[in-house]
Amino acid sequence: MSKAQRRRAGRLPDPTLVRNQPALRTSSGSIWIIVASVFTAVSLVPLVGIVAEGGAAATVAMWTAVIVVCLLAAMVLMRLTVRPGPPRLRALAVCFIAMAAVALIGVATCVMIVWAPLRA
Repeated sequence: MSKAQRRRAGRLPDPTLVRNQPALRTSSGSIWIIVASVFTAVSLVPLVGIVAEGGAAATVAMWTAVIVVCLLAAMVLMRLTVRPGPPRLRALAVCFIAMAAVALIGVATCVMIVWAPLRA
């Protein structure tokens, strides 16, 4: 039986699949917390600036910042309470993707709110 046939039979993990990367199989989860913390700090810079400036976009920026920080707290809580292994790592990855999506949508919404009067 060839290596490809054994891989298809489920005996060897296929290293080309996204779900088989080491960050989702063997990591302790600490790297997800570190990267998410850096991402949170970087994404809070423009959001705090928008809140400090005030205006119509301040409310959206504030709620975006709150949700991003809550998702980071959820990741830390998951890291401390869920048993080690792929399920915990996948949950951390999903939480990080949600954090990135919330930050992107929130900042884009703030930009659209600020630019809306300029288009009229």
